Amino acid sequence: MNSTTRFKLSTMMFLEFFVWGAWFVTLGTFLGNNLKASGAETGAVFSTQSWGAIIAPFIVGLIADRYFNAERILGVLHIIGAILMYQMYN
Repeated sequence: MNSTTRFKLSTMMFLEFFVWGAWFVTLGTFLGNNLKASGAETGAVFSTQSWGAIIAPFIVGLIADRYFNAERILGVLHIIGAILMYQMYN
């Protein structure tokens, strides 16, 4: 792998996990303190990530294999996720 590709992939992975670390780690505290969520409600919110990880490969895999490049699908999904996170902030 050449150095340009390695740098691009390293930057992409850093940004991906930086964003995860910025919001996913503090989500439980935010839900409990600001939204007064119970432990069960906080657990339900965290479990949606697991359900998404189980269900999404079937749906996204079908779309990616038949119609688009996997890289484009991931790029579009990241942009949609960024827009949704911004909308939740507002």
